[in-house]
Amino acid sequence: MYPPVIDNNPNQTNSNVKSSSRLKCNSVEQGFQKCKIMILVVENVSLTTVASIMDPFLYTNKILRCDRFDLELVSLLEDPPLTTSRVRIECDKSSKQVLAHGDIKNRPDFVMLACGQEIDKSSQKALQAFLRKLAATSVPFVALGAANAYAVTIGLIRADKCVAHWETIGLLRENFPAIDFLNVLFETSERGTSCAGELAALDFAISFIERHCGSSIAQKIGSHLLLQSRRSGNAVQLLNGSAMLCENGLIKKAIAMMLDHIERPISIVEICDVLKISTRQLERIFARYGFESPSQYYKKLRLERARQLLEQSELSLTEAGLVCGFKSLNNFSKSFKKLFGVSPRDFRTPLGPLRSFRKSKF
Repeated sequence: MYPPVIDNNPNQTNSNVKSSSRLKCNSVEQGFQKCKIMILVVENVSLTTVASIMDPFLYTNKILRCDRFDLELVSLLEDPPLTTSRVRIECDKSSKQVLAHGDIKNRPDFVMLACGQEIDKSSQKALQAFLRKLAATSVPFVALGAANAYAVTIGLIRADKCVAHWETIGLLRENFPAIDFLNVLFETSERGTSCAGELAALDFAISFIERHCGSSIAQKIGSHLLLQSRRSGNAVQLLNGSAMLCENGLIKKAIAMMLDHIERPISIVEICDVLKISTRQLERIFARYGFESPSQYYKKLRLERARQLLEQSELSLTEAGLVCGFKSLNNFSKSFKKLFGVSPRDFRTPLGPLRSFRKSKF
């Protein structure tokens, strides 16, 4: 079975990728081998994810004055995919056209799966068919957003580490206990890379370009995009948005430990022992950056995880509380209501998209 292919049809152009201002050259003469990248775009992906994964490659071509990276956009369905910003992405062809070909000479070097954090029912079957075809090939892949969950169900990711967006990580850990779902930006394994999507796609793209073109090119891209600092793949996703921009290393390490011990909470003293600081020092650092106390922040992380489980899973209230480190339903309910203004029982919503996905696929 052949992998998805790129069909070099000169009559098919992509206004988003092709540019009349780009100067053509022989990339081999510059010491680079052209890299073919197929980007599968799924309905309801965020425009942020699409731009974050494409723009660094296009700007690299501009710097090198040649098509070092040959991008081809493929729509999962027949119609151009509509992003969450209500902007349609014009693609070169559909996945149906791609799967109909079998010319191994035109196989891409990488396939990138650009998905949002949820995939509607009309796209699920087509995505599974594409992934099954991909699984039968040796083509490396990069899964963004919800594509990671489907890569697990297809078997592209087996007993391996896999990244998931923090909004869905609780549900996935519940349904795939053998998989180590990571609360980081991206993780590369032997076969492919899993990435949380959104702006994490930008971090991955720059890291990918650095490996293929060197640090100088990566630095130029960062400067062009006005990035103040680079984030590595193992940088932690943070449940509290206020912590996302915090650059203090001790706070990041403390929160990473908290996130790794949601079900069986550890004490702040234990965290401080690992960080080799006193509890008072940690409290002062948290206060300096505008956070509540470490213990209060830790409790909010656990309650936020419980809220996700109530939305996305079929766990009982008691089970959701236990999974998030609350030993009694009474304590869990009081804490939940104090933070969210509603009891866990009243908060639980009717079957939503993620819970529907769980019921039909898991």
